[in-house]
Amino acid sequence: MKILIAASELEPFISSGKMAGRIRNISKVAKKDVEIEYIIPLYTLVDENQFDLKPTGKGFEIPVADKVENAEIWEGTHPETGCRVWFVSNRYFERDGLYGNDTGDYPDNAERFVFFSRSVLEVAKHMSKPQIIHCNDWQTALVPLYLNEVYKKAGQLNDVRCVLSIHDIRFQGRFWLYDLYILNLGWEVFSPDKLEFYNDINFLKGGIVYSDAILTVNEDYSGKILTPELGCGMEGVLEKYRDKLFPIGLKDSLIFDNGPFDGELSDRLIKFYKQVAK
Repeated sequence: MKILIAASELEPFISSGKMAGRIRNISKVAKKDVEIEYIIPLYTLVDENQFDLKPTGKGFEIPVADKVENAEIWEGTHPETGCRVWFVSNRYFERDGLYGNDTGDYPDNAERFVFFSRSVLEVAKHMSKPQIIHCNDWQTALVPLYLNEVYKKAGQLNDVRCVLSIHDIRFQGRFWLYDLYILNLGWEVFSPDKLEFYNDINFLKGGIVYSDAILTVNEDYSGKILTPELGCGMEGVLEKYRDKLFPIGLKDSLIFDNGPFDGELSDRLIKFYKQVAK
């Protein structure tokens, strides 16, 4: 079974917090019966020479709003785990920061991660060919939406499943409704049961609705995000899809951050992947 893990950051290539380390650790946990590949943006901040990254010579034309952007695909090897890592290169990632700078978030973040999400699916279709795409937080939460609304409706990637990990529910990828044209989808996806969230577009909500399963770091966090105090407005959506919610760690365990990465944790994650892939 092959898993393609899509994320906006990954240690040691690029990191702004705990998510990058947790995503790296997935390949340490899922050692048996699972082949892991990663895909992340090729930011200017990633040292291509240090990590011996090479262009594959392949690229894809990605529709974003009323234009087409080219996704150039690079390839490398994770220095700690030996996993293949795909990198998506484009002008969107030629910045001094990941999501913003000293003046605030980049105003085109919706465009940037619509582009990246659709690039993930092109790599999945033509190069990686996984059984599961494992997405992480709002930056890749549109992958399951596009998989179901575009690819499967066209008879493509029909057997692929999507998992969404929620690392920090405070960050949801919320944009005003007039950014919907960037997605190149009809207004039918802007509804309370899909992307609409208090008259805005909410990328994370789309991932929750369209994914086949939702992963959290432990039982404690799964419980907290179902409450009004810590659900950040998303608790009602998560309650509706509670049957898809799966905590990988028991109670308030931080084992996914710190290890050990074998034994019960490994068994739980592999069992989870196998259930999703059915």
